[in-house]
Amino acid sequence: MEKIRALVADAQAWLAAANPREKRFLAVGAGGLLLFVVLIGWASFSSSINKAQASLDEKRSDFEKISRLAAGYGQQEQERQLLEARLRQSPPALMSFVDTTARSAGVEVGGMSDRGVVSGGQGGRPREMSVEVNLGKVPLDKLVKLLQDIEHSPGVVRVRRLRLRKSFENKDVLDVSLSVSAWQGS
Repeated sequence: MEKIRALVADAQAWLAAANPREKRFLAVGAGGLLLFVVLIGWASFSSSINKAQASLDEKRSDFEKISRLAAGYGQQEQERQLLEARLRQSPPALMSFVDTTARSAGVEVGGMSDRGVVSGGQGGRPREMSVEVNLGKVPLDKLVKLLQDIEHSPGVVRVRRLRLRKSFENKDVLDVSLSVSAWQGS
């Protein structure tokens, strides 16, 4: 402690004996040092604030992603429950269903064969029943209406395979063969 007091006393004696030019030089140096310390402190605080802001922005972004995923999950869960409810319904008799739907769409069925249960029905998997249908000389607009009517039917009924060929007699109509399947939960 004595050494510090001695150093302070020496500095005061030197300052008292210093000329005005040395005092100005010392004041500018002390001001520069003070400015340097302030800048270092400001840069440190600014860096900390920027890091905190970036972290907060990242957390907000993550929260928004979680919110979107939660909303999507709710929608998908609702769709899954709806599909399960549709699977619990008994499917329509496929041959008569396809024939009735084709007649209402104005399409003539050339031939139809029942493939029966083609897969599933075991281990909790839904049973798939299938019918092969051949349509001759079908205009495209009537075919589109028929496909929409089949896809929007009660239960889970879908067109699994669709094969189109231009008719040899008339290029404006199509020869169509398709496979229609219905599923029922087991």
